[in-house]
Amino acid sequence: MDYIIYFIISLLFSLILVPKVRAFALAKGVVDKPNKRKIHQGNIARLGGVAVFLAFWLVIISVSIFNRELLNFSGNKFLAVDYNLWAIFIGSTIMLLLGIIDDIRGVRSTTKLLWHFIAGFIVVGLGIKIWWVHSPFGGFLTIDNWSYLLVPLWVVLMINVMNWWDGVDGQASGIGVIASIVIFILSISKFVDQPSSAIIMIILAGSLLGFLCYNFNPASIFLGDSGSQFIGFMLAIGAIVSGAKIATASLVLGFPILDAMWVIFRRILSKKSMFEADRMHFHHRLLDLGYSQRKTVLIMYLISALFGTIALLTLGRAELKLLSLIWLFFVMIVAGIILSLKAKQYGRK
Repeated sequence: MDYIIYFIISLLFSLILVPKVRAFALAKGVVDKPNKRKIHQGNIARLGGVAVFLAFWLVIISVSIFNRELLNFSGNKFLAVDYNLWAIFIGSTIMLLLGIIDDIRGVRSTTKLLWHFIAGFIVVGLGIKIWWVHSPFGGFLTIDNWSYLLVPLWVVLMINVMNWWDGVDGQASGIGVIASIVIFILSISKFVDQPSSAIIMIILAGSLLGFLCYNFNPASIFLGDSGSQFIGFMLAIGAIVSGAKIATASLVLGFPILDAMWVIFRRILSKKSMFEADRMHFHHRLLDLGYSQRKTVLIMYLISALFGTIALLTLGRAELKLLSLIWLFFVMIVAGIILSLKAKQYGRK
């Protein structure tokens, strides 16, 4: 019952904060202007991530004040706050501030990547680690000190995946809602039993859903880098805090992850920078074939929800999750080939 209350409160905070942030962004001229690569019409307010961040942390702080034991991850505390929660706060704040600067005046890709890694190293330095993972051959694989490398890489991957996936109204925020709910359900399951992780994820889901009400097509406000980086960071953390849930996160976000890898591969083959924006993502292909933004994003929701459901149905069965990931990989290859052939048929590259 408490989870539902946290979800509703964060949802209400977000619904209240988003219009205020939108008005501020419009008044200050922090807007996303249309160009050849972008598909929206007119100037749309950025900084949506600020509202999501504030809604999320207002509820988290309230929980910490009135029942701080609910957010007990590692048992190690500083100023009565768990080290892991400090790590989440510091890392997410870095993502927010970096995104705000990028939304206002732009930040070089290499500079952003550096700060992504800094956030990742801060997280692992304050105790959020990948202690073990399920082996598809049975049992567990101990990670130990490899965690100091794998955690920053995981955090950087998820930040950039969600940043690149924010290309259609409501896509990143909607998939963020789905992924948060899937990780929440996993966290409260008897198999995992991580109530602190569950609280973080359900509050994130409420904050994102409130924002999605304004971000779904036609959007009146965009996440901006401040939002997409925050979502990516939080989903990365949700998958590893209190214990590894990476397989589940990788499955529900498998399509965006594979899409990002596919785009990176194509950019390398084309001798382009990995960070150069283009229209090579899967959702761009659907748009180029005449699908509306709403249909495109609903397809993405359906895929994420489908594989999220599979992830929950295969709890404790690492070999089934691996098989599902393999199937997802082949589904994406087939879909990519079909879309490429149709694009050529319609005279598009």
